[in-house]
Amino acid sequence: MHEQGQDEIWFIPDASEERRSVMIDLDELLNGTPSWEEVVEFWKDDGEFSEECYLVSAIEKWLLTEDQRKTLFEANISIEKMLNGRYQMQQEGLVRRLYETWNAKLGFQAFGN
Repeated sequence: MHEQGQDEIWFIPDASEERRSVMIDLDELLNGTPSWEEVVEFWKDDGEFSEECYLVSAIEKWLLTEDQRKTLFEANISIEKMLNGRYQMQQEGLVRRLYETWNAKLGFQAFGN
């Protein structure tokens, strides 16, 4: 019960507090079942992909479609090669389209220039 003369203190979280509450770690991203919002926030807040293999795993789990997987196989190009710019000139259009698709799915530019 509130006694007369006591000051009330209200806590109103700001946007950064709210954002922090949905942040997940790399293990949850790769092995858990986070919401799509949590996945996007991880990428948007420059989630820590400490090694390329974790980024590749995240792309495979969250962004790469089965059709895209088949296209990459047929073009003989890996996600690793794409990320490191090690692809042939004639594959540049494919890489650009994939990046554009992934960026659109995330709702911001995470891949490409």
